[in-house]
Amino acid sequence: MASTVHATALWLLLASASAAAGLRVEQFLQPNVISDMDYFRETSCYRPCEEGSPPRICYYNWTLQNYKTMGPACRNCPANVTDCFQNQCITADGYERGIIAVNNQLPGPSIQVCFGDRIIVDVVNRIPGQTTTIHWHGTDQIGTPHMDGVPMITQCPISQTTTFRYDFKADTFGTLYWHSHNGFQKQDGIQGAMVVRRPTSLEPNSHLYDYDLASHVIFVSDWMKSSAGEHLPGLETHDKFQNPDSILINGKGRKEMDGLYAETPLYLFRVRQGKNYRFRIVGGMCTSCAYKFSISHHTLLVIAVDGCPVEPVRVNSIDMYGGERYDFVLEASEEVRSYWIHVEAIGNCEELQLYSLGILRYSGAKSQFLDDPGYTSHHDEKVLNPYNGTCSKRHEGVCIHQLIGLEPVAHRVTAQDPDVSFSLRFGFHTFSVEDLSQHREYETYFEPSSNRRMSSVVNNISFSFPSSPLLSQRHDVKQSVVCPKGQDGAPRCPLGSGSYCQCLHIIQIPLCAVAQFILIDKGNGGVNHPFHLHGYSFYVIAMGTFENGQTEDDIIEGLHRGTLEISKNPPFRDTIAVPASGYTVIRILARNPGYWFFHCHVLYHGTTGMALVLQVGEDSDMPRPPPGFPKCGDYVPAVYDEKRRTFSTYSMG
Repeated sequence: MASTVHATALWLLLASASAAAGLRVEQFLQPNVISDMDYFRETSCYRPCEEGSPPRICYYNWTLQNYKTMGPACRNCPANVTDCFQNQCITADGYERGIIAVNNQLPGPSIQVCFGDRIIVDVVNRIPGQTTTIHWHGTDQIGTPHMDGVPMITQCPISQTTTFRYDFKADTFGTLYWHSHNGFQKQDGIQGAMVVRRPTSLEPNSHLYDYDLASHVIFVSDWMKSSAGEHLPGLETHDKFQNPDSILINGKGRKEMDGLYAETPLYLFRVRQGKNYRFRIVGGMCTSCAYKFSISHHTLLVIAVDGCPVEPVRVNSIDMYGGERYDFVLEASEEVRSYWIHVEAIGNCEELQLYSLGILRYSGAKSQFLDDPGYTSHHDEKVLNPYNGTCSKRHEGVCIHQLIGLEPVAHRVTAQDPDVSFSLRFGFHTFSVEDLSQHREYETYFEPSSNRRMSSVVNNISFSFPSSPLLSQRHDVKQSVVCPKGQDGAPRCPLGSGSYCQCLHIIQIPLCAVAQFILIDKGNGGVNHPFHLHGYSFYVIAMGTFENGQTEDDIIEGLHRGTLEISKNPPFRDTIAVPASGYTVIRILARNPGYWFFHCHVLYHGTTGMALVLQVGEDSDMPRPPPGFPKCGDYVPAVYDEKRRTFSTYSMG
């Protein structure tokens, strides 16, 4: 705590000193592409992080605009492979398509800073006809909730031709992630990696590796051959539903076309024999697919999840979901040559037989042709976070709640009973054709397969955004759009339990309370939904699948009586995949006031309603908006009636 206070004081001192000296923020501009050589550059924020060193200003200037893969910058790629590495050439999977890019990169620029640094990002919106925001996934935004980047929750969306300056402290360490939180822009290219390092003396697992390099961030994303918006609600005759067409590793991959693969280059990672390296995986996936990550002939010594250091565990592979991050140590102890990095779609997407490859090359190895391993669908000896695994049997691997966190946990968090507890049952509401054809009813829905038309819900509520941001303009949000509360104080649909509705779903939590959430999936869709909480890292207390006859009440009773095993040293996470037909129990210590979005990170589920807002504290507890903070909202002026000589509102709402 003392080090945090010290860093905060230094950050505020630096901010005031910079303003007084009239420094131009452009002096601290970071490169679009960070290389390992930037580690030695005087103005680089990618540097050795040392205890007692003053924080730096890390400035980024991002232009968001329409762009395309395999464009003019790629010249004669892939016939001339060298051209594939030209500045602003985006190859993706070798298929030409329109995208939205940040500084004409895919993924976007990587942020590499030290804990306590001041991050300033100017977002310039040049996307015709679209607004945007950027969310800093995994950052707590303590004291700066207005920088969280959720449209109509923490800020107004950034209009075309305007610039919004995000300005916040790097208050959360580890492997993080940034992405657009507006529509489907994340799937179309607006996302990238973010790493906040601590001094090695504060990293409990730093003795296990020799190097922690910017070049060893692995960004995994799924990709479509058409824009993401074309997949809502979903097509049935071509580009069907919301399935990915390929998988990218650091923006590179290959797509099968007419039985052949485009010969675009794969991403290459380099290591030296005899050394140990810290690798960081970012799950930038947007669809409901789960993915298995592995490296041929190597094991993965996992040392952190979502930035939280854990007691090291050695596995053969990691099953991962959208929004999750994993750090592992790779011991370069094999023969000097090249090895495959392999990512494949599993679980509910196994039938797609999708996979992607990267290359791990030892220093001194000759460039060699590697036989394509294809879609392996192997069953590993040991897997971390196994798809829908209960982890009750040793061979099934290691589940997240079985990991031992190495950060201190307040005793109150693991006490038997929390201060408040909420059951969040999520799933889907199915519409008939008649439902979607009602006069003056315009339902938001998606089609995950033939003859299925659904909206996403939490406790039968499909989330609806307000017309003004809750955090900065709460008084402008009409109470009529907010879900009413039941006798237990929890939001419900107006017609009562079991009914379906669309409204603004807000759960209020007292400041400093220990809040428990039981995430429950009682469906049979076979999807592990990854839920992400803004503003907090939560503790994973318990998880599993419902056994025969077991009910939600049994889980609650087991937690109360102590018959359900609760982890006493749980890891903290900000994203967790809930097992299909199962449950996950998480807890937070609600010390960060604000309006915090809590949603499924499957883009099409969150967009169609699988979300809610946690209001931590009263409005009087919320930090005030920065001076000049933008405002937005409805414009519905009264209409003057000439005949009656009166004004009327004529509102449909």
